[in-house]
Amino acid sequence: MLIRACLLVLLLASSLCGATQGKVTVKEILQNQQPEQTEQEASEQDQGIEEVALDKLHRETPRGAMQGYLNAARSRDFTLASDYLDFRNLSPEVLALGKPQLAEILYLVLERTLWVDLPSLSSQPQGKEQDLLPSYRDLVGELTTAQGPVQILLQRVPAESGGNYIWKISNATVAQIPLLKTHYSYSPSGEWLYKHLPDQSFLGVKLWQWVYYSANLLVYLLLALAITRVLAFIAKRIKPDLSAEASGLINGPLCLLLGVILARNLASEANSTLASKAVFEGATLLIIAWTWFALRAIDVVRYRFSQRLILRGNEQAVYLLRPLGNVVQIAVVIMALFLWLENLGFSATTLVAGLGIGGLAVALAAQKSVENIIGAITLYSSAPVRVGQVCRFGEQVGTVEEIGLRATRVRTLNRTVIHVPNARFVDMELENISERERIGYRPELILDRSTSSAQIADLQAELMQLLGQQPDVADSPCRARFTGFVPRGLCIEVLCYIETTDFNLYLARSEELNLAILSLLHKLKIDLAPPDYF
Repeated sequence: MLIRACLLVLLLASSLCGATQGKVTVKEILQNQQPEQTEQEASEQDQGIEEVALDKLHRETPRGAMQGYLNAARSRDFTLASDYLDFRNLSPEVLALGKPQLAEILYLVLERTLWVDLPSLSSQPQGKEQDLLPSYRDLVGELTTAQGPVQILLQRVPAESGGNYIWKISNATVAQIPLLKTHYSYSPSGEWLYKHLPDQSFLGVKLWQWVYYSANLLVYLLLALAITRVLAFIAKRIKPDLSAEASGLINGPLCLLLGVILARNLASEANSTLASKAVFEGATLLIIAWTWFALRAIDVVRYRFSQRLILRGNEQAVYLLRPLGNVVQIAVVIMALFLWLENLGFSATTLVAGLGIGGLAVALAAQKSVENIIGAITLYSSAPVRVGQVCRFGEQVGTVEEIGLRATRVRTLNRTVIHVPNARFVDMELENISERERIGYRPELILDRSTSSAQIADLQAELMQLLGQQPDVADSPCRARFTGFVPRGLCIEVLCYIETTDFNLYLARSEELNLAILSLLHKLKIDLAPPDYF
């Protein structure tokens, strides 16, 4: 048990370390899939250009140039994308790579290292001012390498047609592309998948990356499967009576959770991009795994508590564990959903606020339901009656068949079923008939007025002897008394208790006693009061 608890703690700590949210979210990825300028941005750009002639590639501003380059690169038109790079004054070694290849390499590096925030770039032909850079340069971002930082710069250069100025990715940045390639190139397997699989993407993640990471996940799931099978075998050897719930927890949710954690923490990042990191930082699989694990763990805890309560003879509380467990499981699912939305970049606080306002209205409408749920908790905790017991409530007598969250179901002696709301049932005066440890036998014998005192004394003696010979009759209290005169005759009260809680056995014993008393009356020649006396 201790080993298993330690393992779960380690898994929790490991998964939390792997689930830290990155700077780029899925929400930003989705927003960045809209390459076209808005009407407002286009209007602002047109107003800022003034006398500058429009460039057919929209390179009049830093934002337009960078946006055009990214659009061309995303469509894998690297020949077009190279028109956004400044190739002036470059060394022959750099130019030997080829202009389209340089544009492609830079795009792959940016995908892996730098999130280009297009709205932050200037939409003015002059670029940003007072940014501590020369007036003809704007900074897009900065990358870190072993040889030092590399700036991604945009530079205002003369247009090819002459007469005007346009913005391109600076030749100072282009000159650093071979260096960036050595630091941020894909692995051989990633390079092969990139070149041979179709250029399709989902949530900004390329098809080849989905294939690569799915294959990695499958490998780690197989490894987790082997580990959990060994753990299940060890747990079975240590505890032969391991419950099916605990065994299922190890073989199912724990296996998936361990596989996802291994994949997140041990998989190589050589083929990751900002988009793939954003999707994986959404932790969809991890949240699903943890949610499944938590739901099954709640079932295990509920089963363990049920067994303990049964051993203690408190079977009544077992019925309360199921609805309480369901409430906890629903809370876990809701928390997991909110956490997932936050990881994707969507604000869950707005949703929570909306739920709070709507929840107030629902709470007012569900006031009676809440009262009944509280009544169910009271019935389970205080246990005035339990399922299967016979009770008297109001003018009804019946057997309790179920104590639900809303109402208690009672089957009456007429075999009909009554559903009583818990809030009203718990406030009733409840007589628990099944709680009696023995059943009283209390007949009243109304003797004829002609009965003599000697006959009454003999009858009392015979009755006490008869009751004393019965093995199921309690020794105390046990009496047969002449209680006095009634209008109909002479009253003899008999009181004793039959040692049973089985009503059918009680009826059998009381029938035997009634026949024996009737025999005594015939033996002593004592008559009961005539019927017309009643």
